[in-house]
Amino acid sequence: MVPLFKSQFSIGKSILTSEKILDIAQTNQLEKVILLEDTFYGFRVFNKLFQDEGIPFVFGLRISVVNTEGDYSEKPSKLALFAKNNEGIGDLKRMFSNASLDDRNSLILSDYNESDFKNLKVCVPFYDSYIFNNLFHFGLSHIDIKHLDPVYFIEDNNHPFDFQIKSIIDSLGVKTQAVKTILHRDKDDFAALQMYKAACNRSGGKPPTFQNPNLNHFCSDEFCWESYKDVTT
Repeated sequence: MVPLFKSQFSIGKSILTSEKILDIAQTNQLEKVILLEDTFYGFRVFNKLFQDEGIPFVFGLRISVVNTEGDYSEKPSKLALFAKNNEGIGDLKRMFSNASLDDRNSLILSDYNESDFKNLKVCVPFYDSYIFNNLFHFGLSHIDIKHLDPVYFIEDNNHPFDFQIKSIIDSLGVKTQAVKTILHRDKDDFAALQMYKAACNRSGGKPPTFQNPNLNHFCSDEFCWESYKDVTT
């Protein structure tokens, strides 16, 4: 199982600072740290931090994608793209910028060919993927990525629908990798993460409270380093 860290640079998603991730890496003598962020903003901070400490570091982004431009019946879904080298970092930055300029904040896959991904590893996240959308949103995502040789992530965070997603992935006969998304350090930090997410997601209407944070489907304290340690030791 591979731990995938997400930091506070992915606003509203994690309460892990760069210093906390570094401390986890050093305390547990990790051979390398893999980040899967939702924005590019923290790359320079982490690159300098881990270079200074001599810890290998892999950077990836979750990017919304659609097959073609103009088909608004298609629901955007997420891909996880990891840089294989320095050229891959440049490719990630360009793709993130291009997606940000799209009116749906999505990368248009038909604008790219296989060679555009040669410096990137393409993965399908367990949550918010086209499989997730088609399972729970009535088949509104249709992306063609077989030519990109993707790896499909498998997670188990005690969500009631995890088994449904895994069943679909198992039926596809694709390459898979067990992973654990790390959003906080200990299970006891879950309440803090819950209120942080609620504050960041606040919009019009009834404000979130500790008893009713208005976070649909966010019901697991398993997205943490403590849980990863529990299942790997």
